[in-house]
Amino acid sequence: MAGVKQTPRQQMIGMMYLVLLAMLAMNASKDLLDAFIFLEDGIDITTKNFNATNNSIYSKITTAAASGADVAIKAEKNASNIEKLSNQLFLDIEKYKADIIELGGGIDDETGIPIGKDNQDVGAEYLIVKGFGEELKNKINDYKSSLIALIEPEDTAIINGIEKLLATPPHIDYEDVESPWENGICEYLPLAAVTANLTNIQSYVRNSESQAINYLLENIGINEVKVNKILATSIAQSSYVLQGDEYSADIFLAASDTTQDPIVIVGDYDIAHYGKTGEIKFTNKTDTIPVYGGMGRFKIKTNETGNHTWGGIMKVPHPNPKRKGEFLSYPFVKNYTVAAPSAVISSDQLNIMYIGLENDISISAPGIKSEDLTVNASNSCKVTQKGNGKYTFTPSKGGRIEITVLANINGEKKVVSKQTWKSMSLPPPFIFTPGVKNGLAGAESLATVLKQIGAKPKYSKSFPISSTPKIISAEISYRKGNNITPLPNLVNGKIIDKEIENLISRLRRGDKIEIIMKAKGADKITHKIFQRITIR
Repeated sequence: MAGVKQTPRQQMIGMMYLVLLAMLAMNASKDLLDAFIFLEDGIDITTKNFNATNNSIYSKITTAAASGADVAIKAEKNASNIEKLSNQLFLDIEKYKADIIELGGGIDDETGIPIGKDNQDVGAEYLIVKGFGEELKNKINDYKSSLIALIEPEDTAIINGIEKLLATPPHIDYEDVESPWENGICEYLPLAAVTANLTNIQSYVRNSESQAINYLLENIGINEVKVNKILATSIAQSSYVLQGDEYSADIFLAASDTTQDPIVIVGDYDIAHYGKTGEIKFTNKTDTIPVYGGMGRFKIKTNETGNHTWGGIMKVPHPNPKRKGEFLSYPFVKNYTVAAPSAVISSDQLNIMYIGLENDISISAPGIKSEDLTVNASNSCKVTQKGNGKYTFTPSKGGRIEITVLANINGEKKVVSKQTWKSMSLPPPFIFTPGVKNGLAGAESLATVLKQIGAKPKYSKSFPISSTPKIISAEISYRKGNNITPLPNLVNGKIIDKEIENLISRLRRGDKIEIIMKAKGADKITHKIFQRITIR
């Protein structure tokens, strides 16, 4: 039997094996027979390496089957059968070796080497006379047939590899005399060579097992479409929802392959046929739409209002390299509704405006230019157009504000949208002093910050509008134990007296600085805010 996909180690062992057989034909010494024992140990190591590799492949197949995919479950079932057959054949050969060694006198207790290692009769007696050689040949052939039955006929490389590894052709000697295969592995050979032959066959069994199960593993995903881009997307139950109705959508991950563009064909199709079969049957001319980055882009002019249906087929190259030139086809259908023009009023502020601030709001009406829109607001709210559908709304008082959008349609102004927003005061600010963390700061660094930067009123980071409150007044004091000592007021949040800076820098751990500040926002509401800083 000839091997395939041999490692350098296997090639070296095979060469040594041929050399040893040639030397045996020249009646080499018993020391040479010991080399056969050494060679058999090397083949054993190779076999164990195959075992480790095979166990890893079995584990991967089991993991893949856990996903529930039919192809993976089938592969796991076939792999389990291969494992059972391989182990059985391996154990059968192991028994043959043990029987032959026992016929030759057993194992030397001191050396661990067969006593009859040079006996040239026991191998042939066991394998030829007793018929176990023919039995082994039949088992190998049955095993080979079982493996090849799991491989697709077009995968000739794998089939040829297994056939070579497990070949049992007639033996032809140096005089061109033909005899059964089993004669070639035992006749006129000493016991050490026969058991080495059997060990070599065991390595071929593990090699064949490895090729078969690796083939199963590779074929689990060979027909799966490969992707390199994943994004979240959603499909709504309806793309047109009336006010008061419920909007719902399915949200899921979608994927595409940006390395090769699919073919996307769209056109009118038989809706009834699709409902029955799930197949697209075009009823009119079709169009192939452009594809960018693995995704088709469909565009159509909508001249009529109402519900519309469209669909088509996406064809992607078959991922299996054995089926090059073939395509996988995926039908799709989609509905959309064309409605009369309407305006969209949007902002990051969730229908809330803040008094005294310029609140940015975007307003657009599909199919209508922004310059053809007129926007009004109630409750003394000032509206300023910034261009490109951007507006600022500046409320002067709290309460409800109704935004009305009118569009110039065919020379006539029509109301296309009305929306109610809420005007409210700014949230209370807090005092921010750089370097203060969790109410703690070092004395020297705090003194420097209050001198150079100062304490400032700020709004929370969650506040969606950029605005800074104005400081009306700021008092500062320090506390040691229960004693509170007022200091000169801060100017624009800063200390201006060098002595006060030095005093703060000399405070000890546990002393406290307290700041009471009055700050006013754009809504003209004054807030009294407080900060206590403990010296660490």
